Amino acid sequence: MTYVRALYARLRSPSQFVLLQVLSSTSLIVVTPLLMSQRTHRLLTSLGATGQSYGAYQKLCARNVFVRFVAENATMLAFLGAAAVLHFGANRDVYPFFAFDGAAAARDGYDFGLTFYASAVTWACELAASVLVAALVRWCYGVGVVAEGALDLAVWPELLPTSVAVTLHVLQNMLFSIVRLQFR
Repeated sequence: MTYVRALYARLRSPSQFVLLQVLSSTSLIVVTPLLMSQRTHRLLTSLGATGQSYGAYQKLCARNVFVRFVAENATMLAFLGAAAVLHFGANRDVYPFFAFDGAAAARDGYDFGLTFYASAVTWACELAASVLVAALVRWCYGVGVVAEGALDLAVWPELLPTSVAVTLHVLQNMLFSIVRLQFR
């Protein structure tokens, strides 16, 4: 839902956007390593939520982090591309709100430049948080997030077309949710 935070730059004040982004990145950095701990694994095992060994559980958590990173990058790239196409594209008159200009943009102060900049800042923060989380996971647990994701793709090559199909489905949902938004 990274692209939704980028939309908050348009829907809310910039200070709320910054607070939301700081909370999101910080929670990723703090919560992810805690979820991979042996204590969390013991708790989930005692509750019957997992029957995996601790090593298998860690690898699954690392894969989940890898998938999150891929999804965030795909959605942010798609959002920035869609914003640019809607602003500069031939269908600009069909989607006047997404053109980021006119009376609404002048009144609210959210023009294309600010929206694109805030979205790029969101993406940069998420990339920095991703690098930090991957480093923490490697340092704390000795598990490589990217290595686990790449290993899964090597062992199960059918995951690549499946991942592309899922990514397209998520992007389609993203587009429909943006179209349904009512900004007023």
